[in-house]
Amino acid sequence: MMPSAGKLFRAATRRWLGPTADPDSIVKVTVRNEEARVVRVLTSERDLAAFRALWAGLVEVDPRSSRPPPEWRPCYRLSIERVGRGGRTAHATWFYSPVGGYIQMLAIIRAVCVAPLYRRPSPDAFEAILRPEQA
Repeated sequence: MMPSAGKLFRAATRRWLGPTADPDSIVKVTVRNEEARVVRVLTSERDLAAFRALWAGLVEVDPRSSRPPPEWRPCYRLSIERVGRGGRTAHATWFYSPVGGYIQMLAIIRAVCVAPLYRRPSPDAFEAILRPEQA
């Protein structure tokens, strides 16, 4: 099966565009649960460094051949804040499910570059950093 034009474009521009480009620009991650309650906010350099390393390992999957399991549903909503050129901040919201490690951007229009399906190769490590801190 031929890869889509969108996938080829994202592969060619992965280092400059897309969710894994410049993970060091991530300055804050707000984690919400299924009820939209904030369960964790990552702002410390230690937490952000761990998140950035895991985020950089996202792998795009073809939704036609790699379907999430039927029990897939977003368990976490990640609001990722980045500082870009000129000090401007940008925000993006992503849905994540530890069932299979699937991640997808919240998008109004499912365009070529907007909302492909990604997957974490090791969901356990990713979920561990998202869990609420124990008081």
